[in-house]
Amino acid sequence: MWKYLIEKEFRQFFRDPMLPRIVIVFPLLMMLVFPFAANMEVKDINLVVVDSDRTDISAELIEKCTGSGYFRLKAVCDDPREAQEMMDRNAVDAILTIGQGFSRSVATGEDVPVGIKVNTVNGTKGSISSQYLSDCIMLFMRQFSVSGPSVASAQASVLQSASAPVIDAAPKYYYNAYMDYKVFMVPALMVIAVTMVTGFFPALNIVGEKEAGTIEQMNVSPVSKTAFIVCKMIPYWVITFFMLGMCLLIAWLVFGYVCRGSLWGIVLFTVLHIMVTAGLGLLISSYSENAQQAMFIMMFFVLIFMLMSGVFTPVSSMPAWARAITYANPLRYYADAMRAIFLKGSSVAELWYDAAGLLTIGAAVLFWAVRSYRKTS
Repeated sequence: MWKYLIEKEFRQFFRDPMLPRIVIVFPLLMMLVFPFAANMEVKDINLVVVDSDRTDISAELIEKCTGSGYFRLKAVCDDPREAQEMMDRNAVDAILTIGQGFSRSVATGEDVPVGIKVNTVNGTKGSISSQYLSDCIMLFMRQFSVSGPSVASAQASVLQSASAPVIDAAPKYYYNAYMDYKVFMVPALMVIAVTMVTGFFPALNIVGEKEAGTIEQMNVSPVSKTAFIVCKMIPYWVITFFMLGMCLLIAWLVFGYVCRGSLWGIVLFTVLHIMVTAGLGLLISSYSENAQQAMFIMMFFVLIFMLMSGVFTPVSSMPAWARAITYANPLRYYADAMRAIFLKGSSVAELWYDAAGLLTIGAAVLFWAVRSYRKTS
């Protein structure tokens, strides 16, 4: 009986020529387009400098900022009002103000008259721009304190040599040494692809049979509800692993990223996640009267799951009430496990918390899906 039920589900899937194409095209677009489009790295920031010092040392600071590769120098002016007008017209994104006496303050170790003003209409770009400028200034001050100015007076050199020693703290980045945002996004895109396919396809399964009228034949058959639901999930396990294999292959061939952990760990967590998402899709399909209703309900849950999973923003940055809600979000556990295995090489034993969360939610959803399906005589 199980054999024929599974064969029926595969036939039903391949009967629609559009579904197999979606399974192939969707991960290709996700892996080849989104890592470049959904990039949080900010470059080509338009910068205007208000230089009231006009010395060789202030020129070195400007060169330090523009030489970082993040800024494009639009103008160097003397009037702060002129720079503000340029920002008001959205001609520049940031203003660096170098006050009078900058070179003297640098040489004597006094408070350095430097100001930063950024356009925060785009809050993310504004905060990143401010951080980049601050880092450039701090790096300039650190190098200046160690080596002194390239062109400076003898008095400044004497004062510099007499200043206190500077502690040079050099950070070391683990798991993503070059701070490449694509490394962070590739495992997340795999998670999104698996969630979308295993959520939406099952959500259209039972309701599709209701609209076609074939569900009545299953209702009068001796097939148990458990066998009916489980056999509907098995094809999506096969389809999802095919799609996941494509994603891993693209990550290796296109980006050069390989999984540092065990592939069996990825398989285990994917099985648990499919149990949750496919079970939820079948549950929604049981309660829905038509495909449009099922799509809207599934879209609601998928969007909430993705936005509150830590895929795009860290869970730790959310307020306390939002963090509490994420404990009921299966995507939080799956995304955390995928990143830990793919980037850090973590083992399943180290991720028992994520496995327990997925297993608990998956068992509850699958039990509800079986109980909610009503057979008619």
